[in-house]
Amino acid sequence: MSQPTFDPGSFFTFDLRGGQVATRGGRRVLVLTDTVLAPLVGAAVANGDLTVVRRLGRHIGEEVRASLGGSADDVPVDVVLGHLGGVLSLFGWGRIQLDRWGDALAVRVEHAPVIDAEQLALAALLGGLFSSVTGRDVACVPVGESAEFILVAPAIAETVWGWARAGENVAGIVARLAPEAELEGGQA
Repeated sequence: MSQPTFDPGSFFTFDLRGGQVATRGGRRVLVLTDTVLAPLVGAAVANGDLTVVRRLGRHIGEEVRASLGGSADDVPVDVVLGHLGGVLSLFGWGRIQLDRWGDALAVRVEHAPVIDAEQLALAALLGGLFSSVTGRDVACVPVGESAEFILVAPAIAETVWGWARAGENVAGIVARLAPEAELEGGQA
């Protein structure tokens, strides 16, 4: 079976007469600069409600799933990551790289728009994105100051956030999570 390919050239359609831009799936797109979007998302961060940003991430994830032609479970991981990175880039959120640390996944985003100093908006967007693509609820926790994140179960996100705020890097967080994973594995 041939794998779906990602074609960025046909992703958006432009209807200049109608004054609309849409994805190839027909969803309307508003093109905004980061200087317009940043204060809107920044207000959500300041109010402590990142629901709308997470919803935006879920929308981008739905676009990834559509470009895959169905479930991400039916496609090799490298193909999924290629589509995910392509769609995220087309929406202007930067270039994504995933690093595997044993059972843990860390995400780095290069050239991401700076919305808030703690990267909470980007974390919410990525959490929604990965939740949508994987079909599992995922939290994305910012680690450090360099647009680096770790994907975790929502139940432990606050604990991991505390470790990150205390100065732990991805390696340190993964090391702290490993004993908990071993305990869970031993109980199964």
